[in-house]
Amino acid sequence: MIAGDIIADVGSDHAYLPIWLWQNKKIKKAYALDISVNSITKIKKNLKKYDISENIIIPVLSDGLLGLAELYEVTDIVIAGIGGENISQIIKNIETDNMENINFILQPNTKVEFLREFLYKSGFDLTKENVVEDENRLYNIICAVFIGKYYEPKPIEIIAGKNIKHPGYINKVIGKLYNILIDLDEKCDEKFNIKTEFGYYKDIENLISELKNYD
Repeated sequence: MIAGDIIADVGSDHAYLPIWLWQNKKIKKAYALDISVNSITKIKKNLKKYDISENIIIPVLSDGLLGLAELYEVTDIVIAGIGGENISQIIKNIETDNMENINFILQPNTKVEFLREFLYKSGFDLTKENVVEDENRLYNIICAVFIGKYYEPKPIEIIAGKNIKHPGYINKVIGKLYNILIDLDEKCDEKFNIKTEFGYYKDIENLISELKNYD
């Protein structure tokens, strides 16, 4: 999913990702960003451990990308392991002129629907989305590029992602929607008038029907 050879890894913590990418000749340079002084210390220790110069993987104490003056040379931005709302805020803080020609690789731990909707409405094209399974947990990985065009996504695009074929993920989404219907059923006569984050009762029934035939 890495498109170029200079990455910015936001919330790098131990810098395991840029270290692996460097060792496997996937990149030429990386910025390992973290808001924590303790994490920057851990990054420097790991660079010494693996005999990697701080001129190649550069530790940067930064709140998101705000402390990175060299953003202009970055080809890929990786933001992984935090919530979709936090990822959205980090991206929102970037000047749009600085986002052109950058490949964003995003892995939200929560609120993936919020992140998808934010990206579409903020001028991004979601070029690819994968679901990775690890120890019975499913992780969404979104690739996006800034194109500067507002797009109003369909509900199915927000909740199901872009051309995701993973049956376990689609079943998980369907189960989530069924749980919302169960909660609404407890409201009896009012259930058809209550709007959820995915629309009204009938909207959710239609989404479930679409998902069962989703390709």
